[in-house]
Amino acid sequence: MAQQTTAVSATGGSKAYNRAKQWQIALFPFNNAATNVYFAFYSYFTYFAIMYLTGSTGTALAGAIAQGALVLIVSTFTALFVPLMRVFDGITDPILGGIMDRTRTKFGKFRPFMVIGNVMLAFSLLLMMVFFRALPDEVSVLRWIVYIVSYIVYVLGYTCQCAVTKAGQTCLTNDPKQRSQFMIWNMIGQLGSIVLVNIMAGGILTNEAICPKGTITYIDDLGKEVVLRGAAYGPQFYNIMVPFVIILSAIYTIMAVAAIAEKDKPQFWGVSKESAKLKDYVDVIKKNKEIRWLVVSSGFNKLASTVATSGTVAFLLFGCLMGDYNGLFIPFYVLCFFFMGAFFLWGSKTAGNKGQKRGVAQFTLLAILFYIGVLIMLCIYDPANAATHLSLFSMEGGFHLTINAYTIFFIILYGCGYGAFNCCDQMTIPMVADCTDYETYRSGKYVPGIMGTIFSLIDKLISSLQTLLLQIFIVFLVPGLNALPAEGTPYMDGMKLACIICFCLLPMASWLITTFCMTRYRLSGKKLEEIQAVNAVRKAAVEGGMSMEEAMATWTTIDQVPAEYVPVKKPRINKKTGEIIVEKDNFFDKLYKKIFTRRENATTAEPSSNAIPIPEQYVIKEDVAPEAEEVATDSVSE
Repeated sequence: MAQQTTAVSATGGSKAYNRAKQWQIALFPFNNAATNVYFAFYSYFTYFAIMYLTGSTGTALAGAIAQGALVLIVSTFTALFVPLMRVFDGITDPILGGIMDRTRTKFGKFRPFMVIGNVMLAFSLLLMMVFFRALPDEVSVLRWIVYIVSYIVYVLGYTCQCAVTKAGQTCLTNDPKQRSQFMIWNMIGQLGSIVLVNIMAGGILTNEAICPKGTITYIDDLGKEVVLRGAAYGPQFYNIMVPFVIILSAIYTIMAVAAIAEKDKPQFWGVSKESAKLKDYVDVIKKNKEIRWLVVSSGFNKLASTVATSGTVAFLLFGCLMGDYNGLFIPFYVLCFFFMGAFFLWGSKTAGNKGQKRGVAQFTLLAILFYIGVLIMLCIYDPANAATHLSLFSMEGGFHLTINAYTIFFIILYGCGYGAFNCCDQMTIPMVADCTDYETYRSGKYVPGIMGTIFSLIDKLISSLQTLLLQIFIVFLVPGLNALPAEGTPYMDGMKLACIICFCLLPMASWLITTFCMTRYRLSGKKLEEIQAVNAVRKAAVEGGMSMEEAMATWTTIDQVPAEYVPVKKPRINKKTGEIIVEKDNFFDKLYKKIFTRRENATTAEPSSNAIPIPEQYVIKEDVAPEAEEVATDSVSE
């Protein structure tokens, strides 16, 4: 009996995980990068709309006087239009999720949506920024119609492709260590998408030698002439950015399609072979509490990220307050990504060893802590005191560094806070796959499409408040400002408070909500081990001919699962002594257990202690090579 146990433990967990190749893990996150390219660029919709919906076509009509009220109307419309489009999402997202779950083609379940979604995104950009610009300059009903239609196409295409980022991970891998690597490769994709677009649009193209600036002049409510000047108010900016965005996103899509191709097959599409029905989706929303807590948590995390890192807030902080947008924006962006890289490595290790929930909880608390420091730094800012201004270098009398103490402390606090909250934001994406696996464990249904689109819907509903919040806390809060700040916008009274709210207080409030959600979310690393073990043995039995109902009734907890289906962690060995290293709880472990584990249903039974083997008639016979049999015999005798 002891010999049999030894032999089983030697292969314990070998059937528990569906693992991917490393290059597949590395390339699939670029599907998210493909959509993020458009997400980052579409922040310029407001600038584009002001320029063309008012009839003031940048450099072509430089100096044209547009009514201040009209500029404000267009700016407010674009701020309200985005949230209203999320209502449209409320109809299309569940429909798309249902279609995805029913899709079974030779090209796979997920790849068709990646390709179709990317084509729709490209079409929306061409419709808006090529065809739209060919219409007459005067403000017309047709222009407003084209603007709205192009945005509808954008929303549909974005939903198609973005949903696969969450849903596709379920068939790519269920190994927590591999899923935790998503944030690292997604960071690289983010460098090549959001960061690259922001550096290109908000940095390189602000150089007038490369891209001539456009100008819009209008009279505000007080009768004062206001000049809006910047690259984003000129046609050349869009002549460069449109093909750049389309080509870059298409390349990333091809990379992601290649990564998932080998796994986008029926044998990796969950346990049940039956297509989900409408009532199953209602059941998911009603009974799967974990996805509900996750989407609220992620939505507010996304809101914090999109507000604090938006181009508008960058113009406000580095341009209006600090007075050196071109000298600060790109260097700060680069420095923050060094911090983010360190935090992502830390976060990936934490999530891989202790679960995604643990990682989100820990790094959300760290983000709040560091941002308290950033808040203090902004509170002591004085526009008349140069010692409280950010400064990196000066070109007067030749290039030389001008870093002061204020800048050093700001870089450290903001860099660590930026790394921590981005770590949280990226961790929530593979958690959707965890919730999908939990739904399979709970109901037997494999519904990655509906899970991904439920997540996307709530995520977009909350994060769509970004533009509206920026409009309220910047434009409406700063007297005399009729449009979101852009390059060259001067400092005005009220901008310090607006920056404190948008850069610190709104994100911090979002993270407090995330912390609360994680105290309710129950899918800890230990619980997920049980979920994967139970799903694995059920899948093997169903493939052998057992009904789904019987499989679900036979295996419900980890103690009933045969050892070969139970995930086994390799112990850490002291290389010098050969002894197993027993890890002690650190500060974060103790804090996590005290705050976040009260509602978790901890499994008390030992894995396989009451193991129920798969009945002989449902066991799929595997051909074993003679060499393998000899190795197994040797292992038993030892």
